[in-house]
Amino acid sequence: MPAPLFLAIDCGLSDTKAIVLDAEGREHGRARAATEVSARGDASEIDMTAQWQRTARVVRAAREEAGAAGRAIACVGASGHGGGLYPVDREGAPVCPAFTSMDGRAQAFLDDMRRAGAGCYQLTRHHPWSGQPTGQLRWLKDNSRELYDRIRWVLGAKDWVNFNLTGEASAECTDASNDGLVNLHTRTYDPRILEAFGIPEMGAALPPLRGSSEIIGRVCPRAASETGLAAGTPVVGGLFDVIACALGSGVHDGRAHGVIAGTWSINASLEDRLVPTPPSVKCSLSADGAGYAYVESSATSAGNLDWFLRNVMRGLGRGGGEAAGGADEIYAAVNHAVAAIRPGDSEVIYMPFLHPSHLSRTMEAAFLGLRAEHGAGHLLRALFEGVAFAHRQHLEVLASSGLGRLRAVLSGGAAHSPVWSAIFADVTGLEVETAAASQAGALGVAACAARGAGVYATIEEAAGAMVRAGTRYRPEPSARAVYEKKYRRYRDIIRLFDTWRET
Repeated sequence: MPAPLFLAIDCGLSDTKAIVLDAEGREHGRARAATEVSARGDASEIDMTAQWQRTARVVRAAREEAGAAGRAIACVGASGHGGGLYPVDREGAPVCPAFTSMDGRAQAFLDDMRRAGAGCYQLTRHHPWSGQPTGQLRWLKDNSRELYDRIRWVLGAKDWVNFNLTGEASAECTDASNDGLVNLHTRTYDPRILEAFGIPEMGAALPPLRGSSEIIGRVCPRAASETGLAAGTPVVGGLFDVIACALGSGVHDGRAHGVIAGTWSINASLEDRLVPTPPSVKCSLSADGAGYAYVESSATSAGNLDWFLRNVMRGLGRGGGEAAGGADEIYAAVNHAVAAIRPGDSEVIYMPFLHPSHLSRTMEAAFLGLRAEHGAGHLLRALFEGVAFAHRQHLEVLASSGLGRLRAVLSGGAAHSPVWSAIFADVTGLEVETAAASQAGALGVAACAARGAGVYATIEEAAGAMVRAGTRYRPEPSARAVYEKKYRRYRDIIRLFDTWRET
């Protein structure tokens, strides 16, 4: 009998992907499409119908690519961007375009809440932010009551996918807790949370809470015709993207940080208890609600390199000219240029603040310490280092709450670069291990699907069997000494700039 295959769907703000994997974590088929996000002013929206159609297309394409093996999909799981609001009416249709986690329309109301000392941090362990559905629902109530009153179900990005797959509404525990909808002490909904936002009537619109690897339904006939999946295929609850990436990179307990270096700098620690943390740390339930995930993050990571290549270099080839090849050749040239410069060869400092971050109250992106002899390689080296410095800042916040670790598992764009991965180890002083999987989030979801299908007894067992370690990097003593000096300068620049801007 052929070994089972599992389908992992990932609905991110950049891409919508579907990947078919087996019980040992090997990939058999993949498809992707760009997620279409409409941004205007403070609004950031996704057409929900178009997003489901996009998801169905990539599922069909990934399934067809894997179909050469002649094996059926045993179970389906999904992950999606955290935050956001996907509202559904009584007929199962979208009430309005989805609010993404980048939507800022609720910010004025949340500012008023903070000034009034209102909130429910002790219940949710979240200081409200504009990308969560609580504030977004309040904005709808205040600005479009007709739409607000039509809401039957409050869903997240992947829960909307699950709803279309199964025809049943559900909310999964990691997503709902990250959305600030769950009392983390009881691990259930709490009416006091909605009351704090002035939306108590939405209690009836919160779907049943389900586990990450729990079977929440089966592929319905309509979804089967649209996706090519067999009707009756079981579907598990899935995970929100941060937890999916951590699990898929091998972080499922408190022995290592999960560090994701993508557009966002995501730095996570898992713990089996609630601990006091600074306001910037977000806490959610971990996979299947077994523990807690503490996350420190901001948009200060590998997205800086994409910006530099797109807007500054416009492609990088040998000698810094236009690249003759595709993305692989460009990134190979970048890594070569950075590796050619030793840590102590340049004192250029890069501040990775293209987007606002709580790491600095006022700092913006900048290169400092440039001299006539510096070229593209020095700038790129400084950029790699500056991104690692920002990750270290986030990790130090976690460590201040007793959530420090001696090891980190690195995933995301930076993990594909050996020189960047080594810089992470030298800057943080941690042993850094890269995730072998190119799509760690999909692998995390596939582990939930394998557990749901009964192939493994626990999620931890599934992750242990399906996740493979990549390369290990240990801090190099001489580089550590150089980076300690550079990091102190980086922190001094932030302090001086914040002081200057505020006077």
